[in-house]
Amino acid sequence: MKKLLAIAVAAAITVPMAASADTKVYGKVHAQLNKVTGGKWDVKSSSSRIGLKGSNALDNGLTATHKLEMDVDGLVNDQDGKKKAPIQARDSWVGLKGAFGEVRVGRHTVPSDIMDDAADFMTNGGAFNEETGRVPNALAYIGKFGNVGFAAARVQPGNDAGVAHDLMANYKAGPIYAGAGVTALKDGKAGAKVALAYKGANYGVGLVAGKTTLDKAAKDANKNADTFTTVSGKYGFGKAYAAAEFGSLKIDADDSSDTSFLVELGYGLGKSTKTYVDFKSVKDDSADKTTKSTNIGLVHSF
Repeated sequence: MKKLLAIAVAAAITVPMAASADTKVYGKVHAQLNKVTGGKWDVKSSSSRIGLKGSNALDNGLTATHKLEMDVDGLVNDQDGKKKAPIQARDSWVGLKGAFGEVRVGRHTVPSDIMDDAADFMTNGGAFNEETGRVPNALAYIGKFGNVGFAAARVQPGNDAGVAHDLMANYKAGPIYAGAGVTALKDGKAGAKVALAYKGANYGVGLVAGKTTLDKAAKDANKNADTFTTVSGKYGFGKAYAAAEFGSLKIDADDSSDTSFLVELGYGLGKSTKTYVDFKSVKDDSADKTTKSTNIGLVHSF
């Protein structure tokens, strides 16, 4: 009943707004069969979502922008054996855009997490790329000068989120992409990462590397940040493609290293639909343990 009520509420919100020529309804349903070594096959959702986004021209050359996006993984299945709310907030903000760039207020993905997406070629994301996620109560600014883009986000002091500031800058010219980002935590130590990518007509290679953030407890204990490196590549032939990734996480606390290797094979069923299978192996150096998993996925965007 709760799930049906959530769907009804979402529909009631979506239909009137969809009638506006400046608002687009969009989404993605990403379901996969998953099996971890020693376990049984399971069905999982991976960042399935539905949202509304658009813009409206205002006076004096300004444009109002908006985005309301919801995570609907809970409508597909429970997550990790735990009940999950059918609908949870993702990016949800309102903004003003003009010659100065764009200012957004609301719940926003931190800019450095967006920055490294261009250097990640795997459907399920990089193994060790540090992701700070979305933060509520955020004030964000996005700008661009020629081939250089930049963004900054500040979480207002009244919020309990760990992130205080996040900055990123990137450069894109033809097949070349480069970016750098910094995340500062409240009372902690900042983390930083860089991303490099080269994208040809039917192939691409990318690198993401950096240091993780440290919270206040880790800072007070004088710990050092862990370092991570992820290299991935993709090659397409017709409607099919092959991709691979190698990741390494060097853990300062015990001077150990975790490593991962992932191979993915996929096939495009249409402009907005694809299927894939991937095989992943992650080695935990400190525990001398290797975990292997297989995913068979189907992704449809609209």
